Amino acid sequence: LGIGDKKGVMSFAPKEEIVLCGADEVEKILKKLGIKHTFFKNNGDRVMAYETILECKSDAASLHKAWKISQNIFEYMSGIATYTNNLVKSAKAINPSISVSTTRKNFPGAKELMLKAVMCGGGAPHRLGLYDSVLIFEQHLNFFSDKEELERSFKELKHNFIERKIAVEVENFEQASYFASLGADILQCEKMEFKSLKSCVGLKQKYPALLLSATGGIHEKNIASFAECGVDFIVTSSPYHAKPLDIKVKISKER
Repeated sequence: LGIGDKKGVMSFAPKEEIVLCGADEVEKILKKLGIKHTFFKNNGDRVMAYETILECKSDAASLHKAWKISQNIFEYMSGIATYTNNLVKSAKAINPSISVSTTRKNFPGAKELMLKAVMCGGGAPHRLGLYDSVLIFEQHLNFFSDKEELERSFKELKHNFIERKIAVEVENFEQASYFASLGADILQCEKMEFKSLKSCVGLKQKYPALLLSATGGIHEKNIASFAECGVDFIVTSSPYHAKPLDIKVKISKER
């Protein structure tokens, strides 16, 4: 249309209340394109509906290059941040000291963006990879022929990694009680009914240093019920599936 050289103004604002995330990534795009810009909100800020997040000034060609990618970043990352914040608020309303963590089930290639959005919303990564924690699953335990072999290996693991907490995924109270007796530091309670989960939390009376997490199928509608069971933290993948939020973009000729 021959408008590329004309000077313009572009602004971003949410259509509903959000927790903002994506400002750093958008700013990199704007700087790369030489677009003058002013941020009125920062990552982690709560932004009301139609409050201006950002205003940009440049030629129309540059503004249009930055427009959609910046909008997508804000919408996806703020969606995860806002959803995570809702989870955190619901859980902490029951237990102010509880922590909400997210799994490694993030979309391939988007891990850094997703985890950053989770942290902007007040959550934390459960673990970043296989290298930063020791977590024993059923898939590991299936390779032991008997309890004696398992207990010998578990004791050796505890000794070799004395500075790390050893976590074990358990599916019922019997497993939880058994691994607590072996010296597990954390019990990750997988898809347990609330009654069983509360029984597992009761193990803290015998093992005061024991930490317990709830995981499996936890989302906005049921997180409060899991928090009521008394676990120390909650592990969930649901923020990664949060709906992108609607960020309105206005572009007009500079007056």
